[in-house]
Amino acid sequence: MRKMDHMIWKRTNCLLLTALISLSLTGGASSFCASEAGNQSTLTRLDDSGYLYYMDYEKDYYSPEVMNAMREIGFIDPGCSVFFTHNEAGEPITCRNYDYPHRVSKEDRSLTGLNIILHCKPEGKYESIAIADAVWIDENNPLLQRGGPDQKGFDPGMLDILPYECMDGINEKGLYVSIQRVDIKEGDQPARFQAGSSMLLRYMLDDCANIDEAVRKTKTGILVPEDWQNCHFMVSDASGRSVVIESRNSIVSVISSDICTNFYLGSDDMEDYYMNGKLREEAVKMTDEEMTPGYRYGFGHGYHRFVTILGQLERYRDTMKEEYYTRMPESTALVILQSVAQNPFTNASGISMTQYSAIYNNEKKTMEVWPFQDYSKSYVFEVTGKQISP
Repeated sequence: MRKMDHMIWKRTNCLLLTALISLSLTGGASSFCASEAGNQSTLTRLDDSGYLYYMDYEKDYYSPEVMNAMREIGFIDPGCSVFFTHNEAGEPITCRNYDYPHRVSKEDRSLTGLNIILHCKPEGKYESIAIADAVWIDENNPLLQRGGPDQKGFDPGMLDILPYECMDGINEKGLYVSIQRVDIKEGDQPARFQAGSSMLLRYMLDDCANIDEAVRKTKTGILVPEDWQNCHFMVSDASGRSVVIESRNSIVSVISSDICTNFYLGSDDMEDYYMNGKLREEAVKMTDEEMTPGYRYGFGHGYHRFVTILGQLERYRDTMKEEYYTRMPESTALVILQSVAQNPFTNASGISMTQYSAIYNNEKKTMEVWPFQDYSKSYVFEVTGKQISP
């Protein structure tokens, strides 16, 4: 991994959170299509199983009351693994697993999900293509689960705030952003605004052309570090840079890294102690859902996935270049994503579920998606929303 550098500042002024409103977004599955004031939005199922859909969101989602709707949504808690590399052509690519074990109900523990590829082109802002986890809108609504939009009674109004449920995406400038959870340790400040991280992701995609602008957005945006510090962001751009931006106890850190999972990269959580007069560090134990220790190494949740990716990236390091640089076929990048996919058989730190895997091309501004660990077929979209052949 590249040498990590830190740029840290403390946010002392508190900006007002601009309120946003839940708009009347029309749409639906293949049998649902509605229009209003000349604008039309459609929701189209892509896969046979009903885990993945596409929506072209054409309405203005910036208005004065969305904050109240977002507060009602509550907690967004994505696990996830992401890494940055280059394909055989030397194009920068960002590779992502989105992990969360949505369940049908408290009684039915079957895994489910509803992910929507969302194309947005708000007036005066950058065009983007992203993937939203629609289940977060209402985890208890069966119509916001696998195949729900194709069922009788589906109301397109359920998807009003979908642009703020995106977990990763890329814009027309080649800026990629994704959210990864970090565990809040004892004594740490929890996030003040649970949906703040997904809102900040949307602002970055809409307003930022590169990493520097995304970093500035965390300093000058309408969300303060206290709002989103239960998550951090992997950010990459078309120039070939990648960083992790995280907030911990109101301090924002920017770390040069090509891998991100679910522990802080800007802080050292190793336990220091002396043995025979020498300072040593003992890794924090990881625990499963029953708080039973699983490993004696690592910084916490996601460390085993981090080192799995790191070991494989090192194999594809281009030693002819002076700076750290990895390069591989995109098929190999997909294998790496598969190696850290989460499912009921990968319970090292609690059972999770990889809802989808995706590879974003920062130069071509495209995404390729594999839904619900079905790697037999993928779906490729340009940032314009046009679907292309894989």
